[in-house]
Amino acid sequence: MKKILFFLLLIIVSSLQCQEKLEREYRIKSTEAPNKALDFIDKLNLPKKVKWYIEASNEGKTFEAKTCFENHLFSVEFSEKGILIDVEMKTSFSKIEASVKEKITKTFKDRFDKYRIKKTQFQYRGLQKELTKLFVKYYNNTIEVDVFYEIVVKGKKDKNYELYEFLFDAKGDLVKSLKFAIPNSDNLQF
Repeated sequence: MKKILFFLLLIIVSSLQCQEKLEREYRIKSTEAPNKALDFIDKLNLPKKVKWYIEASNEGKTFEAKTCFENHLFSVEFSEKGILIDVEMKTSFSKIEASVKEKITKTFKDRFDKYRIKKTQFQYRGLQKELTKLFVKYYNNTIEVDVFYEIVVKGKKDKNYELYEFLFDAKGDLVKSLKFAIPNSDNLQF
């Protein structure tokens, strides 16, 4: 029994270890996005322009519609078939509930000698009908979705600074962490 518990613990810990994230995002015309995704965005009647992107990463290819709504930057992510994956809203770290923020901060302090938060987003997942409520001007916070926090951090460990992406659940528990891979380039970067 002890061997089984040890094995399960080993699997869980290894899955939480930092994997590398390869990501490339580039702009596309709206006509290149899946029809299902275009239909969803059109039904929202957003007042501002929507810009479309493809995000190619080691996890696959997705389509993103980015816009500003109610003074927040939103990104709506779709699969290649136009299935809604999630909605992300850019925010500041200070807007996270205090107890959750404390737990997340402890994770960063345990991992890094020094760190700086570069980007924070609320990530919403759930039924399309519920996610649509995020784009209603004055919704009454009765939205039934799963909330996550996606946080990009520049962390110093063993005298090296590297960029990481962390995903935390609504309670502040670490779900996933990825280290951004440095892209190979034949060009000099200044």
